[in-house]
Amino acid sequence: MRKVLQWQYVYRLTEIYTAPLNIVWFILGGAIAYQQFGTINLTNILLCLIDVFIFDLAVNVSDNYFDFKHAADQNYMEQTNPIGKYRLDPKAVGKLAVALYIISAIFGFFLVLRTGWPILLLGIVGYAIGIFYTAGSHPINATPVSETVVALSIAYLIQLVCVYVSIYHANQMTWKVAEVTFMLCLPLTLTFFVLQLANDTSDLDEDIKNNRFTLAYYLGKSGSVRLMKLLMISGMIFPLITVFLRLAPWPVALSTLLFPILWKGMQPFFRVQDKQKTFLLTVKNMSLFFIVYTLCFVIGTWLI
Repeated sequence: MRKVLQWQYVYRLTEIYTAPLNIVWFILGGAIAYQQFGTINLTNILLCLIDVFIFDLAVNVSDNYFDFKHAADQNYMEQTNPIGKYRLDPKAVGKLAVALYIISAIFGFFLVLRTGWPILLLGIVGYAIGIFYTAGSHPINATPVSETVVALSIAYLIQLVCVYVSIYHANQMTWKVAEVTFMLCLPLTLTFFVLQLANDTSDLDEDIKNNRFTLAYYLGKSGSVRLMKLLMISGMIFPLITVFLRLAPWPVALSTLLFPILWKGMQPFFRVQDKQKTFLLTVKNMSLFFIVYTLCFVIGTWLI
């Protein structure tokens, strides 16, 4: 059993290779702040990005740790979870998660000092979701609300924090700020829900063995695919609605032109829900929409 974690294992545990996607959320959050409220604070956004980047690593390590501790399926423990697969010491993994949480909290503390109590409250919510996603006797990832919680926290809550740290000096945290940000992030939230539901549908058999009963368990694979199709269509329509309501700049409407490409790219997954063979296509398709939607918003905000 390895009690000292080498970089190759830290790399696997933190899933740091997925972290660059975080940049998209902060680019969009900054653009929303400027487009809606005429201001942006790059220092606070960068501080927030570092905080969330480290926090994301901590959550990934924590997820692997608690999934291993809660696992009931021996094959999952020994062949899938990196702790069992690479014969890592669970205590060392737990200490790594705690260390990363503390480091991210330090950056969060400075951000609160610079902005105020609304960020403290939003931070507490974010940390609670991140920690209890897999921790505790009833972790979020073992419930039918896990997909919704993840989609809202990543595709909306992060952007709301990013918006507020840019406008705090001139605007209070009001329902209007929250509602406008929600509407502009709704296409991404729906799309991220599709991605999370696809992940849980791919893991359905494994999750059942480990007593995790997500929405995919209650809908079944065919029902999950039907809901994914409905939400994909909704996610592609909402950019048009935000432009019609004059919330988003008109180039955002161009992101809907991706729909035929994304729909075609999702067909293999719609037919066969397999983590190794078809799920990666879902990640590529949804990531493409995240990037294009953000680019269209940025172009409409700063270049047109």
